[in-house]
Amino acid sequence: MKLYVFLNIFLCFSLLAFGQEPEPEITIEAGNKTLAINRPFILSVIIRHSEERPQVVFPDIPGLEKRSASATSAMTTVGGKATMVQTISQQYFAKGEGTIAVPALTIVVNGENYIIEKFVLQFSNSQTDEEVSSDSEPEATAPAIGAQELSGGSIFLAVQTNKTRIYQREGFAVRLSLYVAENAPVEMEFYQLDAQLQNILKKLRPASCWEENVGIEEIVQNTVTINGKKFTEYRMYQAVYFPLTQQDVTFPAVALDMLVYEIQEKGERKRSIQKFASRPVKVQVLPLPPHPQRDQVAVGEYTLEEQVSSQHLASGESFRYVFKIKGTGNLAAVPAPDVLNSASFDFYPPEVSQVIRRSYERVTGDKTFNYFVVARQNGSFPLGRYFQWIYFDPQKARYDTLRSDKVVEVVGESRPSEVVSHEGELLMYDNLARLDTTEPYINYQGITRTLINAVVIILLVGTICMFRK
Repeated sequence: MKLYVFLNIFLCFSLLAFGQEPEPEITIEAGNKTLAINRPFILSVIIRHSEERPQVVFPDIPGLEKRSASATSAMTTVGGKATMVQTISQQYFAKGEGTIAVPALTIVVNGENYIIEKFVLQFSNSQTDEEVSSDSEPEATAPAIGAQELSGGSIFLAVQTNKTRIYQREGFAVRLSLYVAENAPVEMEFYQLDAQLQNILKKLRPASCWEENVGIEEIVQNTVTINGKKFTEYRMYQAVYFPLTQQDVTFPAVALDMLVYEIQEKGERKRSIQKFASRPVKVQVLPLPPHPQRDQVAVGEYTLEEQVSSQHLASGESFRYVFKIKGTGNLAAVPAPDVLNSASFDFYPPEVSQVIRRSYERVTGDKTFNYFVVARQNGSFPLGRYFQWIYFDPQKARYDTLRSDKVVEVVGESRPSEVVSHEGELLMYDNLARLDTTEPYINYQGITRTLINAVVIILLVGTICMFRK
């Protein structure tokens, strides 16, 4: 009897595990270890089966300078099921050529430690074509520091943007940094930084904007030169914003408390808390020029890549058409291209996938629309008649349209819409309009999981009671 109970418990746990979503998979990858002096060594954290942004802390590496980071999310939808892969990458630059023995490293992902065994890096002045064409993230350029900030002395807090005038839905970068001059006569420490930074970001984040950021919560330290004077920049926050309305974006003045140790005449250190405040910053938002689709079009710099599985087919046969939009802008909000209705083709809703790369200053990537199409009439058909995508280019200050330049040749006798394609794919959408949408939706998978959990609990309780007797 006991064996029977245990077998039932094992079976139920197996069914429960089968019915659950896959657990997030986390892997660590180290980039090339033989590099030119101007190329970065890259550490990457790859997270599969999770849409939540992970908390990642990359280690410092002796002999290397930690610089830009990036976050890439790749989402693919097939058969209505979405698969997500996120990649968080950190760049490290060498200060000079030579060999660097890197000890074992610890990367913290969502509070869990991941160890990389020790290895050796080799940096040289040689530079190959492959290294030149590398797609590693370029270092973020420092926005210009105004005279008002410099008037604050050898230590100042600054909120900076890389643009002061933008169009609605055009992206711009925002940075919050503390600058400390090389010859500043004080020593400082951050004071309750997490709590302070949360309050500061509540004030800075504009409600009228879409925010994209790398998501790495650590201070990036760089040496910069401003008006011939060297400063250490402690970059605490940076993101890319896309204004969703025509309202100007204003970043108010914010203040940061620092623990300061002043060196006295006798070498003693005087401790105090000093406040450093930034100046308010305003970004002017320009309305888009008049256009029938002004409120719907995407804003950015985009190009088109397309593929057709077959350009020569018979009436009644099907083909796949891929419309891929690539460029810089708010890729997550990019709408599908307009597809005109036609008696010559049956167009079905596309499978959508996207790759979004978030860096410290811009958002790039691509969004792919994969269409299933059935030919219904013979003839020569430029696909540009049916697929077009209008957007606004802020650099050229005008609207533009991406159109297909593919041509499909269809031969044979015209076929009615109920014909099944030669690939054996049923046209499942033919009766979609006749479906009764008033019927309540039943989540059978969720009900099954609940029942399995209930059975497991009952069996566990029964087992405990049996052993207690």
